[in-house]
Amino acid sequence: MKKFINAVKHTPMLLALIFILLFFFPSAITSPPESVSNPIVTAVGIDRNDEKQFEVTLLTFLSYPNQSYAESYEVYTCTGENLSEALTKAALQIGKSVSLFHVHTAVVSEKLLEEDITPALDYLVRVESLPQSCLLLATNVKTKEFIEFIKELNSQSDINLEELSFYNSNYISWEDTTIDAYLQDYYSPCRSFMMSYFPLVEGDINGIPLESSSSGGGGGSQSGGGASSGGEGSEKGSAQSGSKSASQGGEKELVNDGSELIIKDGKKVSILTRELLRGVNWFNPKTIGAELVLTDFTDENFSNAELVYRVNRKQIITNLEYENGVPIYNANLKLYVSLVEMNSNKDDLKKKHKDSYVSEKVREEIEENVKQDIMLVLEKLKSENVDILQIYDSFYRWKRNETKKIMKNLNDPSDFLKEVVFRFNVSIYPN
Repeated sequence: MKKFINAVKHTPMLLALIFILLFFFPSAITSPPESVSNPIVTAVGIDRNDEKQFEVTLLTFLSYPNQSYAESYEVYTCTGENLSEALTKAALQIGKSVSLFHVHTAVVSEKLLEEDITPALDYLVRVESLPQSCLLLATNVKTKEFIEFIKELNSQSDINLEELSFYNSNYISWEDTTIDAYLQDYYSPCRSFMMSYFPLVEGDINGIPLESSSSGGGGGSQSGGGASSGGEGSEKGSAQSGSKSASQGGEKELVNDGSELIIKDGKKVSILTRELLRGVNWFNPKTIGAELVLTDFTDENFSNAELVYRVNRKQIITNLEYENGVPIYNANLKLYVSLVEMNSNKDDLKKKHKDSYVSEKVREEIEENVKQDIMLVLEKLKSENVDILQIYDSFYRWKRNETKKIMKNLNDPSDFLKEVVFRFNVSIYPN
């Protein structure tokens, strides 16, 4: 014991550690878990109702034991003249203090995107401590209906909305879709952003459906009660309402086709389809794994065949310059591809072409297709005056003096995109 006391005396850090353990350990083992006083909110939906009030929907994890060891969630919806009032009503309804520290997904409706959503997000981030790393996405229906659908979908199939969004941002759009990325783009000179889009559509449209269930599912949805919820009344419905539209009654499916919403000044401008998104992705050096399809292809070895090539590696070299006061965006794009699929007649397939098969005709058609992808999306972005490619930022960073001269005659940095001349050189190599 004396040796231990002497060791503690000569080791201040050990003494500090013992003090910390003695001071905090008793309170740590006796204090109740956070879930007793705070609900664990994992997703939040922001919308406006017909009375122009804010409508906040919370997907809340309930931490209590059950025989099936399944996670249990509830959906709560409250309204208010502002977000603060709506969240206060939600706390009264749940009976716990609402905090958003654990939120990993924020959903906004297309209706809300008719106005600038940034003040709402700014409030949630600054006051309610919503993590800026949480995903931001949009849907075509009310966020209450969308979150109820997702809750039931997750319980049926373990399809996770967060995983879907991360997959899209990593493999489809190649853009960070978090709130932090949105705020950075919003306060940039061009104020443009691409937001993940997950609509719910009626009918059999090869989307992600819910199984019909007469008994509903575990847990229900709570709608704000009485006067505290803006007079909407209270109800506790089955989770099956996630698969049925309250207004139309039709079964809906979740569509994830890679489409993105173009947002400018916090408002929806248009939808960027996956086909157009291909053109955007050619600008991004991370774009690998993309497929290039040649249909009705004929050369010296194939006749009316369909060839599918995969991009295994890509290199893009850009050079920004001014010619007679005109901004020129030069891009040299090198794609390293391999043949992954062939659909042709028996004679063509007998030849057993290697994965590295790239004939001169293949090279010409792929290069033309890539250039067409790029020009189509540039035409759309110029017509809608949205610089999601941040072309202005690039010129301002590397050619500041010349760019300032042009901006004297322009009203907005996003107008700069219309002045740029794009020149592309696409080269295809076997890999």
